[in-house]
Amino acid sequence: ADFAQMESQTLAQEESDQEAFEEDIKDCKIEMARRSSESEQKAAEEKRTLEKKRQMEATRKSVSGEKEATETYMKDLQPACVEGSSTYEDRKAARAQEVEALKEAQGLLQKAFEEKLEEKPAAFLRKRSSAAVGALRMD
Repeated sequence: ADFAQMESQTLAQEESDQEAFEEDIKDCKIEMARRSSESEQKAAEEKRTLEKKRQMEATRKSVSGEKEATETYMKDLQPACVEGSSTYEDRKAARAQEVEALKEAQGLLQKAFEEKLEEKPAAFLRKRSSAAVGALRMD
């Protein structure tokens, strides 16, 4: 009787242990799938983050270049614009001289154009005589 009771208890214990084992395996597979999915998501997020970092570094490089060019331009303009190498009166006089020179040049060009119109037309624009035209037709 003790042997039969011990055998039935052992079989019940083995069955219970087998169910617990299968439950643990099932939980482990679920956990493994969850962690695998989490790992894939983190890898994709890392890839996106690295790409974003690369783009931001490229943008930073471009913006830094623009900033440097702007600072150089500002530095170049500083003497002329802020410190002012000439007074208002000097600039006004220079503009007046330039306007006067442009008016003089315009007058010269108009005069030259009018003289060209008064000259005879060029030789290739002259009308041919009727005898010369008739001679050409016979050839």
